[in-house]
Amino acid sequence: MIVSAWNDGQSTYGLRILEEDVSLYFRPEWPTVSVYLPDESEPAEIPLTPSFWEVSPELRPPRIRAFLSRNDLESWERNRPPRFELVPLGEGVFRLAWIVKPRGQPTLPMS
Repeated sequence: MIVSAWNDGQSTYGLRILEEDVSLYFRPEWPTVSVYLPDESEPAEIPLTPSFWEVSPELRPPRIRAFLSRNDLESWERNRPPRFELVPLGEGVFRLAWIVKPRGQPTLPMS
């Protein structure tokens, strides 16, 4: 599933999940999920709060902000947040993968 970086306009960062993907890939009986970040060996344990299910489908642990900061992704052009693939590995475990890694060769034009 494709997810995007998210910011509340202040100091909270996370990953936004599309509402239709919440019911496909997440289960209400899971109190937390584990997400392997591209540059870390241990997964981030992320609580699934009531607001995740009701109005704000974001994963917002501090480790997401740290990941974005390490990769110089804490700011972006309006309505153009960085996007990633969140790969389900089973039983509430996911792996965050680059769609286009921000280092190295510049992105080619879409035309």
